[in-house]
Amino acid sequence: MARRLASEHSPAAAVVCDFFPIEVSAIIRAVVVIVGRPNTGKSTLFNRLVGGRVAITLQEPGITRDRIIRDVEWLGRRFKVVDTGGLVPNSKVEMNREVERQVQIALDEAKIILLVVDGSVGLQPLDEEIAARLRRAGREFIVAVNKLDIKREFEEAEYHRLGGAALIPISAEAGTGVDDLLEVVLSRLPDVERKKRADVLSLAIIGRPNVGKSSMMNYLLGHSRSIVTATPGTTRDVIEESFELEGKAYRLLDTAGIRRKPRVSEPVEYYSVTRAIEQIKHCDVALVMFDAFDGPTNQDKRIVNLVEERSRGLVVVANKMDTVPDSLKDKVRDWVKKELSFADYAPVMYTSVLQGLGVTEAVHEARRVWESGGQQVPGTKLREKILPLLEKNQPRFDCRVIALTQISTRPPTFRLRVTRPKVVPPSYERFVIAEVRKRVRFIGYQVRLKVTR
Repeated sequence: MARRLASEHSPAAAVVCDFFPIEVSAIIRAVVVIVGRPNTGKSTLFNRLVGGRVAITLQEPGITRDRIIRDVEWLGRRFKVVDTGGLVPNSKVEMNREVERQVQIALDEAKIILLVVDGSVGLQPLDEEIAARLRRAGREFIVAVNKLDIKREFEEAEYHRLGGAALIPISAEAGTGVDDLLEVVLSRLPDVERKKRADVLSLAIIGRPNVGKSSMMNYLLGHSRSIVTATPGTTRDVIEESFELEGKAYRLLDTAGIRRKPRVSEPVEYYSVTRAIEQIKHCDVALVMFDAFDGPTNQDKRIVNLVEERSRGLVVVANKMDTVPDSLKDKVRDWVKKELSFADYAPVMYTSVLQGLGVTEAVHEARRVWESGGQQVPGTKLREKILPLLEKNQPRFDCRVIALTQISTRPPTFRLRVTRPKVVPPSYERFVIAEVRKRVRFIGYQVRLKVTR
């Protein structure tokens, strides 16, 4: 929208996020990191360990870019497993350099390292270079020789040259040998468990590509958890992490940018977008982010509708306010309010992740939305404050209101009992919902109404 108001203003794309100190701390965990060159089956092994298709797996190398982290429990022991992108050391390609940086961050946190090599093609020079790097860094690692469902026989001595602490033949695709690998992992696992928190609030950051979703995650975690570049579509898998902010625990999901289906051409992007949409139903509150300089587009409105359809809490985040000239900021706010009038129940937070403005406030607002949606309105209040008004304004001369009760929370849902449910017009339903909202402040949730006899 601001671009239309000030076409001469064309800020350069920001690819680096400067992090400001905020009061956050990570959840304690023991970490197992999977590393290796591209296309050795790391993501297939990761999916096997976590018990589902979490990481995208295709024949094309280089699919995984960011670290993907999930909790695993096996034989009563809990730990985290980290899938990393294919490592290509000293590459001149920007994305390979970013992947290498993410791998290094994962290795710095690792208690146990699994080096996955492809047993169907034999030992490769890049496998040896990665192993040499680990040895020079003084890091002990376990070698998992994968894809032995393709080539069942292999020369064990060939892989001992890597210098691993243990050598386990596996087929991640078929699942053979994975139990043996887990036994070796457990034997080396430190006795550290994740802190149990019953009040962890799950937040999903969703929106179009390149609006600042990964930068927001990085800011909240205080480090570069997700790869951030000016290229749209950098994030592919769902990135999950836990953190604490001012004593409150959160689970944060960074998702791929959601584009319109006609513009999604590559299979990997199709899977990325599909999983991003799936994450809406797995979160408590969705942070729908858009570029404040552009204003909410039709696609942004579709994403808001996706959240509404899945009955999740909603916070709208207008990011990159630092790119909007001061003279246009009020006009941008008015425009956003007008364009999102169909979701006027949702709070709108104006942020600049690059400058660290409004980010923690957006998280606090998400918790306020969650708490608001959990309100249970006392029956006496409905009978005394709202029901008399409804009885005075009946839906039709031949339809009488009997009762109004709240039947569920998140989203707050009410049941209106009438003598003839089928004749109640939508306008009357909107009237009832408006009267409820006047007396009870539900923030970030649509109020639902079921009309019954």
